[in-house]
Formats: sequence, C-alpha cells, structure tokens
Amino acid sequence: MSSSSSAASLAEPMSARTFGLWAAGLFLAGLAARLLLGLYTNGYVGDQMYFIRWMQGAMEHGVRLSYVHADMQNYPPVFIAILEGYGHVLNALGLEIKTAHLTSKALPILFDLLAMAILPLVLRRRLSRRSQLLLLGALALNPALLADGAIWGQIDVFHSLLMALGVLALVGQPFLAGALLGIALLSKFQAIVIAPVIGAYALRRMLRRDFAHPLLLAAGFLAPLALTAACFSANGTLDDMVQAAYLSATDMYPQLSLNAFNLWYHLFTDPSLNDTTTLAAGMSYKTFGFLLLGLACAFVAAYVLLLKQLRTVHLLMASAFINLAFFMLPTEIHERYGVPAMLFLVLVPFLMGRETTSAFDTTASPRIVLVPEPAAGTGSPHPLRRWTPRRLWSFAAGWFTLSTALNIWMVLNGGMGGKWLGGRSATSRGFAERSHGGSDGSGGLGRSGFDGSEGFGNGGFDGRGRAAAESGQPWRDASAGGWRDDSPGSAFSGGFGSGSLVGWEHALAVALSAANLALLLGLAALMLLQFKQKERPRT
Repeated sequence: MSSSSSAASLAEPMSARTFGLWAAGLFLAGLAARLLLGLYTNGYVGDQMYFIRWMQGAMEHGVRLSYVHADMQNYPPVFIAILEGYGHVLNALGLEIKTAHLTSKALPILFDLLAMAILPLVLRRRLSRRSQLLLLGALALNPALLADGAIWGQIDVFHSLLMALGVLALVGQPFLAGALLGIALLSKFQAIVIAPVIGAYALRRMLRRDFAHPLLLAAGFLAPLALTAACFSANGTLDDMVQAAYLSATDMYPQLSLNAFNLWYHLFTDPSLNDTTTLAAGMSYKTFGFLLLGLACAFVAAYVLLLKQLRTVHLLMASAFINLAFFMLPTEIHERYGVPAMLFLVLVPFLMGRETTSAFDTTASPRIVLVPEPAAGTGSPHPLRRWTPRRLWSFAAGWFTLSTALNIWMVLNGGMGGKWLGGRSATSRGFAERSHGGSDGSGGLGRSGFDGSEGFGNGGFDGRGRAAAESGQPWRDASAGGWRDDSPGSAFSGGFGSGSLVGWEHALAVALSAANLALLLGLAALMLLQFKQKERPRT
C-alpha cells in the first residue's frame, strides 16, 4: 500500500460502533491491569497504613475533629472526606480493609478510572475519535499511573486530574476552572504549584481590560475554600486543619531529596543531607532550591504574559513546565511528585496543531491544517519524520512517563531487586470475611464503629498487631510518629529518602536524574522558541 493510500485510510472517519468497541476494550484493559496489580503486589504499606488510620479517625470523630485526634494526618480535607465515605461503603458491604491488599488500593484505582473516562470525554469536541482512543490508551496503560496507584496505593492522579481540568476550563469557563483548582488545593497541597500559570493568565486578562474573567475565576476558586473554612471554623478546628494539612508540609522531611530523581539526587551531593545545611554565603540548600523554583515561576509567568497568541495548549505547556520544575528544583521532594507534570505532558501533544482552546471555550480556534504529501521526485522527507514541536513534546511526554515509572518502582522496591511483587503469600486473601466484627480484634472496619479495643493504636493497626501480621510486613516504631517497614528489600530498609541504591541501580538513578534535568531545560528552550514563530491566521 502506498503512503498516500495509507494517509487516506487514516483520514477516514471512524464509525461510532468501532470507536465504542475500541474505547470499551482499552478501558477494560486498564481496569484489568489495575485489578491484577492491586491484587498481586504489596505496594507501599506505610502510606496504606496511614490512609487506613485516617479513615478510622474520620469515621470515629468526623472529618473536622479528625485533625485533632489523628496521627500524622497531613492531607487536606477533601481526600479525608473521601476516605470516610469509602470506609462507610466498606462497612455497608461487610468488607474489611487491609494493607498490601486490593481494598487499600481501590480509591487510587478509582481515581485512575476517572481520569481515563473524563479527559477523553472533555476533549471529544476537539480530538478525532482516533486521537481520543490514543489518549485513552496513554492513560489506561500508563506505567507511571499503574505504579503510583494500583501498585503503590497513592492518589497523586486525583489532584493532578483536577489541575488539568482546571487549566482546560480556564479560557472559556473561569468560574468552573477556579472551582476545580480550589478543590485541587483542598485535595493535595502540591496543587499550589499551578498558581503562577493561573495568576499570570488572570493578570493578562486584566491588562487587556477584561475584569469579568478574573473575577469569576477568583470567585470560583474562593467558593470551595470559603465553604471549607466556614465548616471548620464552626467547631474551632480550622487552625488544626491548616497547620496539619498545609503549614507542616515543608518541614516534615528535611532532606535534599525524598528519593526523587531530581537535581538533588547525587548530581551534586548526597540526597540524604539535611536541607538546612549551608550551601554558600549563609544560604541553605532549602533556600537555594526555593530560589530556583522562584526563577522557574517567573519564567512561566513571563511566558503566559508575553506570548502574543496564547491558547489553552500553551497553558498546558506552562503547567507541565512548572510542575516539572517543582519536581526537579526544590528540596524535600518525593518520588511521586512527578505525576502531575507527567499528566500535563501527556495532554500537550494531543492539543498541538488542533483546536487549541479549551473544550469549554466558546471562542473560535484554528482548524487542523493537513500537510500534503510531497510531490513525486522532490526527495522531501515525510512530515512525520521531521522533529516537529509536536514530536518533541511527545518525546518529552514518553520519556518522563518512563522516568516517573522507574523512579516510583525503584523506590518502592528498595531497588529493582525488591519485593514489590508480593505474590499470593501476602495478598491472595482478597476481601477477608470478618468472623467477629471490626472492634473485636478482627482488624477490620466493624459495623458497630470503633471503640479502640483492638483497633488503631491498640494492637489492631498500631504497626505490631493484626494488620502487620496479615500483610506479612514487620514494623518498627518510627521517631516521626508513624511506622516504617524493616522487611528485606523494602524501600524503608535503607532509610527513607537516603537514596541508598547501589551498583547499576544507583548509576541508572543518577542517569535518570540528569536526563530529567536536561528535559526541564529542553522544555524551557521549546517554550522560548515559540516567541519566534509566526502566528497562524484564524479560520
């Protein structure tokens, strides 16, 4: 078949039936992969343990008072409320939750499924059906999302999805965008990273004497925050929540890198070094990291303000860059904090060259311009073989997806020779039936509530009782007030955040860190080159 006939076949519209079958198949493949990984992997038992304890606290005391009674509860209230609801669902179904078990990974899997369903749906008016399927596949079988959610048991995709939806809605639906971004901030403090993009865009509108849009954006953003503040102020727990969920976040783990393959992971010094150590001229590493992040914020703000023809795809680029800068430049960064940047990077190529304003927009936008085949005998290369901006951004998305997945997997394993595949010995019990209820020593979430007799902190989920025994994980008391896994091959066994990989695994980790730094600089260069490009006429 000739190249021209192949291009013609690809240009033919896909029928709704064919599209539906492919979409269902990809969605089911993503679901099956997550269920299998959730069943047959242990994941990061420490995080799962905390989530279970926070769930117990919210169910026993309510979300607001849980910040007074719970141990190390440092996530904002939206996720805590979701945990409480999940606990009630388990009780209604007569199920118990255990670490290293599918029940402790169900919420992360659900958030992954939401991203798979919502993002292609939101972009359906601006992507062809084939592109929608490609996006669905990129999310359904994304190795970084699989590692973070179904294997580890974390929920980074949740606030990442809210941020992405907020940016997609920013141009055309400012109130909705503000509300989504406000909820993202109430779900994970890391959502604050998007502020330079949002603030610069609002300022751009005001400089063009459009004050209605920024006012609607601010109203939408403040609405969920004000409602939450009023709710917590009603019983005097607002200060407790703000201190636990936000103010304590920057000093909890004072190391250069918490196993994130970034600027501080052995590129210049030991990542386990205390970040309050003086770097030069009285400046600590922590201050220097914030200074670098501040420069990145200034760059992004200038990009949004000065780019002559700004569309939603450019806002996605700016969001991808600042999230990557947040992962790469400041200290105290965890390995999983690359997930938001990865999600934004995945979205960018799908919008480049297409309708480049939001699916929520009412404004006109350029249509796709198809580049014709070169004339016979001209010797011109096929357009797909050129390193176009879309191909470069696609390469960036693919690379950082792989890098993020490797970062998470290697940390989870304590090196790639670890025990992330726990096998049936630790995880095959499934949804264990409770013979005596939750508070009688079974270790489950009982129908009758929590009296503490055999529950969290008293032998059931205190790191030494039934939860540890059922998951097959030995535990010891940690000075931070939580629990750390001492099992062989565990990510904790070498010290949390110590970056203690050895041999070829250490070399690979350092190489990934250097490549990630090169990627950050490369994205900055691509964004700067856009100032030299001529505007395309609107059609």
